[in-house]
Amino acid sequence: MENQNNQVQKLVLSSKKKWFWLAIAIALLNPIFSGLILGIGFLSEPALKREGKWVLGLAIVWGLTAMFIAQWLKEKGYIGPMG
Repeated sequence: MENQNNQVQKLVLSSKKKWFWLAIAIALLNPIFSGLILGIGFLSEPALKREGKWVLGLAIVWGLTAMFIAQWLKEKGYIGPMG
């Protein structure tokens, strides 16, 4: 029979800064889904709470901004109705 040890594995990130900037880039490119998911994921990790707040905040602000810009462009006739 195999030796079964209940061990808690800890995630060790080699570079918090690299993951933070990667999450920022994703939040800017796709704020609605990817940015929110990464922000929430970062918030669930004790070592990344501060970065998670930044990513989540940026995703929300950029998502709302993109919505308002799209609505404005639609009202001005630069883009047609979507769908």
